[in-house]
Amino acid sequence: MFATSGRREGALPPVLYLSAEVAPLSKVGGLGDVAGSLPAALAALGVPMLIVTPWYSGVEERVPLLRLPIELSVPLDGRVERFTVGRAWLPSGVPVFALANDRLFGGPEIYDEPRDRERFFAFSRAAAEFARLFPPSIVHANDWHTALALVWLHRWFDDRRDGPRHALILTLHNLAHQGITDISYARRLGFEAEELLFEEWQRYPGTINVLARGIHVADAITTVSSTYAKEIQTPEFGEGLDGLLRYRREALWGIRNGIDVVLYDPATDPVLPARYDADHPEEKIVCKRALQAELGLVEDPCALLAGVVSRLDRQKGLDLLLEIVDELIARGVQLAVLGTGDPALGRAFQAVAERYPGQMSVRLAFDPVLARRIYAGADVVLLPSRFEPCGLGQLLGLRYGAIPVVRRTGGLADTVQEWTGGRGNGFLFDSPTPSALLEVLERALAVWRRPDEWRLLVQAAMRSDVSWERPAQQYLELYRNVALARLFMFAFGQR
Repeated sequence: MFATSGRREGALPPVLYLSAEVAPLSKVGGLGDVAGSLPAALAALGVPMLIVTPWYSGVEERVPLLRLPIELSVPLDGRVERFTVGRAWLPSGVPVFALANDRLFGGPEIYDEPRDRERFFAFSRAAAEFARLFPPSIVHANDWHTALALVWLHRWFDDRRDGPRHALILTLHNLAHQGITDISYARRLGFEAEELLFEEWQRYPGTINVLARGIHVADAITTVSSTYAKEIQTPEFGEGLDGLLRYRREALWGIRNGIDVVLYDPATDPVLPARYDADHPEEKIVCKRALQAELGLVEDPCALLAGVVSRLDRQKGLDLLLEIVDELIARGVQLAVLGTGDPALGRAFQAVAERYPGQMSVRLAFDPVLARRIYAGADVVLLPSRFEPCGLGQLLGLRYGAIPVVRRTGGLADTVQEWTGGRGNGFLFDSPTPSALLEVLERALAVWRRPDEWRLLVQAAMRSDVSWERPAQQYLELYRNVALARLFMFAFGQR
């Protein structure tokens, strides 16, 4: 049932990995990529991995699913919701169990904001019920959508003291979304809140905070870069949970994300017009010419082509980019923007692009294939984020030789080092202002105008370690720690 391979240094219990999205079954952003690739990296280290996720409409068209004779029943708003279970396999061989309920997850959309409390309260309860089918194991939840599964497991095992309970881990990918829910509605959804947390009654009286409750009960909390783990313990980045995170700091781990370096490999990627690698990056110019033609840009090899592949959101600092577009175009820079999100931001980018035909292209779409061609064809990739837990765009840019130009925050600060002429892999700036972004792009342009040095920079970027190898080892260490701690606590009569 579980996928394992490679070396095994001390047996671990099975790990049930809970996520609202898992590529290639479902994906909106970085969470889907992580949930589809981290379990594979851990399975390669011998960890018995099993993924649990919702069964969205259309998933069976992307990945074959076998329905199993398992039904899970959960109370919800005065009725009983029933989930059936399907099993699929990731390309890596890791099994995925998809929980199906047509009323809640029968559409193709992964997130449906007006209904998400109802949908993910029910899914988390069903995932917790599914976890109880297994002997004491590690349950690893991601973000608020699955955090409530940890809370239910913690409650159930507090009421039952005849055996060791599951070890509980929660990963914070985006602290801004916390599943804050009116108490009366939470009760209708089957969750009783006998006592309120300080973070609940102080910030939003009359509500429960799903993410805060998950942080409270987890044996370990992880987030997706070491710098972000420090940042979220401050009022500036803590989204109202900084006090709680400082209180749990001994249980807080910062482990950066990685990417699937087999899937994302410019030497073999079938969607690119030419293949290249760090030793021979020359064919990247073919990808640039093809991208310029595809996007309607002037086919000019001497123009610095800057790519933006991003959710359109103020968090991403893209309003800063809008402020300096005129200056960039005047300096001969071309821009390729791909993303969806804030409609007003999208309209603003389209309006600017209409002023600069041939110099700026904007595609308001989610297009993972075009995204890879942008990384391959662009000279730089821009991530001027106000905050960034980890970021995958800079990792993909490094992999494909598109030099990251990033703000020094979160995972961007952990993965990009300033180019000094012989060391580093990108360019960083500190202040989230248009002038600071323009200044760092001028530094990049200065190096771009020295082709021999730029080639060295591209090669250094492409040789950066963006894989899951080191992060997976850190997760393996974490799993061992929490599993041993749970057994120790049970042996000495602690819960």
